[in-house]
Amino acid sequence: MEEFQRGVDRVFDLICRFRAGDEAAFDELLAQYQPLIESLVTRFSSEARMEMPREDLRQEAAVAFYRSVTSYDLLQRDVEFGLYAKICISNALVSKLRAKKHPIEVEALSEVNGRGSDADASDEDPVARILEQERLGALYAVIRENLSDFEYRVWNLYLSGRTAKEIGALVGRDEKAIANAIYRIRRKLRAVLA
Repeated sequence: MEEFQRGVDRVFDLICRFRAGDEAAFDELLAQYQPLIESLVTRFSSEARMEMPREDLRQEAAVAFYRSVTSYDLLQRDVEFGLYAKICISNALVSKLRAKKHPIEVEALSEVNGRGSDADASDEDPVARILEQERLGALYAVIRENLSDFEYRVWNLYLSGRTAKEIGALVGRDEKAIANAIYRIRRKLRAVLA
């Protein structure tokens, strides 16, 4: 538990340092979350089925990661940064793929809303940003109240890109026990969120 808390505190410190102008802190954060970014790019590139070059998805993921570092609410401690970053990156990649599949619809919608097709609606519309934060907050609350402390800790570590073996080392359990816990958590959340 102490090691997990040290990791959370380290990420908090790196985000604060980056926001204070320390570019090396961002590089360290990026290196730490590179496995998460790569796993999401791999997942979405397989879903894209050659509709979009992998490098385009990687760049989009890096931009979304940067945005997650700049927008993460440091005053709350209920949602680990890794989970927040994963959601931000996933949302950005989904939007990018939708825009690629339906460029005319996305461009027309952007023009109706008075934005260029390259603009991200949540960056320009504070109401949309607030609504998205409220939806995420409600989702986090549902997840938190339906998982035990152990499950919630394992889930956050899993979403931050760690393997079952790495999680096991952090929480003092074997890899098989963690894999079983992840399966149970996913089944539980699927039932709750259905």
